[in-house]
Amino acid sequence: MKHLIAASTFALIAGLAGSATADDGALRDRTIGFVLTHKSFALWQSPDGKKECPQGVNVGPREQFKALYPDGGKFAETQLAREGEIHFPDTTPEPDLFFREPVVKVGLGLNLDGKTDDNDFVSEDGKETGIDNQMYRVVGCTDNYRGPEGQARHFIQDYMRKFNYNRWLIEVTDVDDLTNDADVTVSLYRGLDSLTQDAAGNFTSGGTQRVDAKWGKEFIYKTKGKIEGGVLTSMPTNITFPESQSRGYPYNAVKDWRLRLSLTSEGAEGLMAGYLDLERWHHNLWQLWSSHHRSYGGEPVPSQYRSLRRNADAYPDPATGQNTHISAAWAVKFAQAFIMHPDEQVAETPAPAGLTAGKAGTARE
Repeated sequence: MKHLIAASTFALIAGLAGSATADDGALRDRTIGFVLTHKSFALWQSPDGKKECPQGVNVGPREQFKALYPDGGKFAETQLAREGEIHFPDTTPEPDLFFREPVVKVGLGLNLDGKTDDNDFVSEDGKETGIDNQMYRVVGCTDNYRGPEGQARHFIQDYMRKFNYNRWLIEVTDVDDLTNDADVTVSLYRGLDSLTQDAAGNFTSGGTQRVDAKWGKEFIYKTKGKIEGGVLTSMPTNITFPESQSRGYPYNAVKDWRLRLSLTSEGAEGLMAGYLDLERWHHNLWQLWSSHHRSYGGEPVPSQYRSLRRNADAYPDPATGQNTHISAAWAVKFAQAFIMHPDEQVAETPAPAGLTAGKAGTARE
């Protein structure tokens, strides 16, 4: 009995000490780090979906195939031709209502260009105007991306949690105050370690993440930012961020990327936004999953590509004049983490008897 009381008392003290560390020690040497735990396209949704998608959500490849070829036909002229459009996309017009896009003016995201145009969205409370998120028009009426059960949302989350390749870190330095600080530095890295979870599988703060400075060098970026009222905003910068589902291109490219996050010592939550390279995203998309898989989420890729091209709103190609990027926003959540850099990761390691001592290097995922 004495042993049980002692063990319980120790566990209670350890728990209190752990909480104090997470609350009071998150900001160290004017630095706080975060690790990404959730990312999905930021889509405004009404309770029943009728406001933004009054004619319903999109149908998938199978339903489209039946509509295009009701009497069947030769394999090369039907099924093969339709699959070919995925790899060699076409922008010729399709039948009316073949692909549905949100019809509302309400949207989520950030004002990327500092302007208010006819195609921009407005926040639900009407306080924010000029919101640039044309990606909402592309995926907003497709079940694959809608919350909370969309298949694409599920797999992005699942692979982000499972594979360290997708581990994404944000470190805020030069911080004097997590509530208000007019000048901070925001750094991006890829991490090497698993996400810290509690017994129920919930992501927790206070974990450690080692920076992948070798294989993840292409994902290292720095920009400036500020904190006002506990909200971090960062200056625009061009980045690539890791995103792989073990097939296809292992990253997405974004121009004028920036953050708006509500910060606490436990984590951060909010939006990131920028202009997404539509060709890279499209190639990443169709290389990841076949038409068979896309059918389950009602996602017809050829129609979606046409929507991408219709709604692309930035960075025109000098030769063709066609926009090559589309404004996008992501809803993101981060847990607080202590970030270790390569010079901190290397330490003397005791050698087994009979062997010469050496140094422990950084491990790749």
